[in-house]
Amino acid sequence: MEERPGDRRMPPPTDPWATVDRTVPTVHLGDTDSTVHLGDTDPTVHLQPTAPTVRVEPEMRFGPGVPVPPPANPGWPAPAATARPRPLWRRLVSVLSGLLTLALVVVVGLYLWQRLRPLEVQSATVTVPRPAGNRCDVTVDVVATVRTNGRSGVIRYQWFRSDAAPTAVLTEQIGSGQRTATLTLRWTFTGVGTTTETATVNIIEPTPVQAGTRVGYRCRRR
Repeated sequence: MEERPGDRRMPPPTDPWATVDRTVPTVHLGDTDSTVHLGDTDPTVHLQPTAPTVRVEPEMRFGPGVPVPPPANPGWPAPAATARPRPLWRRLVSVLSGLLTLALVVVVGLYLWQRLRPLEVQSATVTVPRPAGNRCDVTVDVVATVRTNGRSGVIRYQWFRSDAAPTAVLTEQIGSGQRTATLTLRWTFTGVGTTTETATVNIIEPTPVQAGTRVGYRCRRR
């Protein structure tokens, strides 16, 4: 039968949403040999198993045969070594040396104190070495003996007479090492008669001291 041109049938249109028959890829994951199937031709991919995580625990040993590490030394300072006692003769020499040093210091101190301390008057006495006696119109010496500490300095003094006003202030220079000073008052008596007077030395400096004596006069004319 002849086919007419108008009787030709067109094939049905292709459905774009039609399901395409394809081999479904399958992935198999296992512990020892994991196989992955991809694609139409079923390619096989072998995946090596992941290495397990290893945890290192501190080593612990037990038993009498296991050596135990020694404990760490504490940070305390080492004890000082005990000093050996010194011999007896060394201690005696040390004591004697200390005593000699102390004695030397005392001697030097006394020497300096003696040299540096000021002049001091320790005592004073007044006498008449040659009294007037029975002489007329006579001059007698009234002598004051002053004892000092031997230091150098100046003595300031004056005389008191019972028949007159005090004298002016006088001075006497004392040298170093001089322990005695002599102060003299010359007293003149005239006329006929008998009298007894007093003479007093008054030391003003460096140490206030007073000392006196009686002075007699007797004159008988015929």
